[in-house]
Amino acid sequence: MQPLGGKKSKRQGQKTRFWNRNSQSGEGLGARISLSMSDSWQGRSQKPGRRRSHGWLPAGMPRSWRMAAGCFISAAALYGLAVGGYIDRSATYATKKMSTLVVRAGFAVNRVTIEGQDRTSNASIVTALGLDRDTSTLAFDTAAAQDRLEKLPMVRSAQVMRLLPSQLHVVLEERVPYAVWQHNSALLLVDQDGTVIETLHGRTDTGFPLIVGEGAAKHARDLLDELAHWPKIKNKVQAAIRVADRRWNLKLQNGMEIRLPEGDTSRALKKVDQLNAKHKILSGDAVAVDLRLPDRVTIRLGDGSISRRDSVFAAPSGKSGSPGQDT
Repeated sequence: MQPLGGKKSKRQGQKTRFWNRNSQSGEGLGARISLSMSDSWQGRSQKPGRRRSHGWLPAGMPRSWRMAAGCFISAAALYGLAVGGYIDRSATYATKKMSTLVVRAGFAVNRVTIEGQDRTSNASIVTALGLDRDTSTLAFDTAAAQDRLEKLPMVRSAQVMRLLPSQLHVVLEERVPYAVWQHNSALLLVDQDGTVIETLHGRTDTGFPLIVGEGAAKHARDLLDELAHWPKIKNKVQAAIRVADRRWNLKLQNGMEIRLPEGDTSRALKKVDQLNAKHKILSGDAVAVDLRLPDRVTIRLGDGSISRRDSVFAAPSGKSGSPGQDT
């Protein structure tokens, strides 16, 4: 094509010759681009192609180093998210959303059945289970609920089961009240193991035996089980007092005190029962029966009994009775 005016510029002629040279070699535009790139990198590398950089990492860094740097950056980012609470909040949000969907699908907890409940209140059980309107049976943590139930004062052991689609079943083994423990001016209801169930706040009409002193709750079961074999003594006991956490004193309803030894309580109670059968010591004038020594029994009389005894021995000698009669 001729330019206007019928003249060719020198620059246009050079361009034409350039294109003609490429066209004659049969390489076209792609060859021109390829040659241009090869010319620009001459003297820098004898390898074909271009070595690319990885972001801010140097292009010549070994691959293992690049992988280690990437892992370090990822770990730092995750640590920052965790410290900032973003991961926990995201997980909580996702869990709540999933629970809501499960509840809407018909797996909401809408019924709780309880087995073995006697003294534990419904409110304390529901609170320990941690139930609300968004609680689902599929996501309910039975192990955590069981731990919370077993922390209740009256509960010895608990078991929680899921009954799909919408029911929980709770099995309780409650602690059985065994005695009232007077400790540091407080009255505490305890079970056979000595575990405190509740504070009585001044209530004494519980019908359970009264035990007093340090260590009394822990050792009461052995004593009370032994007393069960001697009902004539047990029925007269008002309180069992632990002395120095080593032995027991029994305080009877008439004020008498039976001092038991540190060991062999059974032998001592058997001796008291024999003396009572023969001499009626539990209903007589004695105020204390001491069985702490294994080879003797010491009986202490009251002041009134001592006065009567002294008056008998102090009677006038000339005032004798009739023959054949003792005075």
